[in-house]
Amino acid sequence: MIFTSLSTPIRSRFGRALALTGAVSVLAASTACDDPFAPRASAAVRTDSFTVFSVTETPVNAPAAFNIVFFTTLRLEPTYGFDLVFDIDESGNAVIIPASLVGGAVTFNRVVGLQKITGDYDALTRAPATGYQYESPVTLAVGEGALVELHADQCQFQTSRIVYAKLQIQALDPVLRRIAFRITYDPNCGFRSFLPGVPTN
Repeated sequence: MIFTSLSTPIRSRFGRALALTGAVSVLAASTACDDPFAPRASAAVRTDSFTVFSVTETPVNAPAAFNIVFFTTLRLEPTYGFDLVFDIDESGNAVIIPASLVGGAVTFNRVVGLQKITGDYDALTRAPATGYQYESPVTLAVGEGALVELHADQCQFQTSRIVYAKLQIQALDPVLRRIAFRITYDPNCGFRSFLPGVPTN
């Protein structure tokens, strides 16, 4: 009779112990999945607008190049570390040229990949990992955009050496040889987000 009277509370305590053990197991499994060595982003995605000039038919001191990591326009100097060079073709379109096609003491071996954006520019919130061309310029009309994949020196000791950006031509003046564009850049090595803030994946 004593055993019968104690069986219910014993089963109750045993059930609670099982539930607690299960909860701890789930927590441990969740913690195990959170790899402490996985790359983590630390910098916010950057977006800004710039104006450059075409590399042809403009003075040599006119900024016709762009450095993605430093997020700045540059003159086309052989010793400057530019990633992209801008031009305007005979049809009045912008031409984006990877640095390796232009040359220079700093940029002759720089790896920059380009691909044209075929869908809506603003709807593209994550860079694709494939599809980039490294030895071909991209021609863009006003409103069109391109993706950029850059093998960055800042990432040489990281899991991935690549950073990503997207840019869109906003205005173009074939007479003054001037190009206005906006660009979004994820400075975190290996991350491909174009959403505002610090990426989480």
